[in-house]
Amino acid sequence: MDLQEILNIIRSFPCSWIVWTGGEPTLQLSSEIVSFFKKEGYFQAIESNGTRKLPTGLDYISISPKGNYSSLISINPQVDEIRLPVKAGQAIPDIADFPSAKNYFLSPIFSSEETETHENIEYCVQFIRQHPQWRLSLQIHKLIGIE
Repeated sequence: MDLQEILNIIRSFPCSWIVWTGGEPTLQLSSEIVSFFKKEGYFQAIESNGTRKLPTGLDYISISPKGNYSSLISINPQVDEIRLPVKAGQAIPDIADFPSAKNYFLSPIFSSEETETHENIEYCVQFIRQHPQWRLSLQIHKLIGIE
């Protein structure tokens, strides 16, 4: 589909936001695509792992790095949100590692084993109690059994 065909389809929905998500959206998304939809009045957010340079013109940037945090922030230094997937016992970096972010979230990793999932959630909750600048982000659809 070309951009005009995509636009024609999404115009049928009462929305003004586009959230570019993946897999990894930066494998396909370009500054030209962002610019096209911006001219059409859409607010655009991205959810990326942060391993690639982001297109210009995005309105909200959420990065969910999977390790080697400092090098990822050097690729995309201006982000709105850091969202870290966390497993119980995993080292959680200092917020100072992400100086430009405005929001900091820990997202417990969900496992096929319910006990492990609860351990991951409890680990995040305890960490946040000690470091309240972090907030909890749960994948509600997984908690209530929607796949």
